[in-house]
Amino acid sequence: MGAAVHALTQAKAYEAIHTHKPRPPRRNTERMLEKTKAVLEELTGEIPTSAAIWLSLRRRKAATISQKFGAYAWRTLHEGYKLGKYWDNIDELRDDRMPCRDCGVPVESMAHILQECKVSGQETIWELARATWAVTGLEWPTVTLETVLGVGLLKAKDAEGKVLKGRTRLLQIIISESAHLAWCIRCEYRIASKSHSQEEIKSRWRAAVSRRLRIDWALARKQAYGKKALNHRVVESTWHTVASNRETIRSDLVATEVLVGSARSRRPRGRNR
Repeated sequence: MGAAVHALTQAKAYEAIHTHKPRPPRRNTERMLEKTKAVLEELTGEIPTSAAIWLSLRRRKAATISQKFGAYAWRTLHEGYKLGKYWDNIDELRDDRMPCRDCGVPVESMAHILQECKVSGQETIWELARATWAVTGLEWPTVTLETVLGVGLLKAKDAEGKVLKGRTRLLQIIISESAHLAWCIRCEYRIASKSHSQEEIKSRWRAAVSRRLRIDWALARKQAYGKKALNHRVVESTWHTVASNRETIRSDLVATEVLVGSARSRRPRGRNR
């Protein structure tokens, strides 16, 4: 109260409005948070706070969680996507959009899309994810919707219980990219009626993970990013044994690196081809 107009910014005014009238918690959001906490406790042995879950989706340190996945997980935690029970009160669209007709499920849900759906390609996607992770020799966690939403707090440990930072980062990248790809494929099918072959799904998954690998190479360039560049040791510990034909992490984008089992002769994009 009493702020001078010439000194008041839109950000300060917006913050003041929210402070004056805080929004009540949403029941759907609170329910999803509690389920996510329970799954994370089972996987990590620790009970995270709600704030920690939200922060894990916004954290951009070490370039682990992408902005697109963060937005997807944030909206999923709020159950904000228009699917399943959202259409229950819209008579003219209920019978067409609420069920997953291809799977025979009466109410389509995000959990169904990521774990059971036939058209999202989730079965092929998770098979590729497990095969890639198997190269590390570590145990693959049980992946559910709650695992995906709390992926930023997952940890990979060795036999002695020590947290492996590089493997933790790799696990978070694989799970987040896989889940987001399954959601994108489902949307393409439902909105554009586009069918996806198994080979296409495999190619898109490899492209998504390989893109993250190339981004890591780029962000590790000290010549371009200086002190903000990713540590070479972090990048090397992340992709060690997962990437083939490589002894050290190169610092440029012009490379022939591929994931294990996906070696192909492709023309580079743009001027470098």
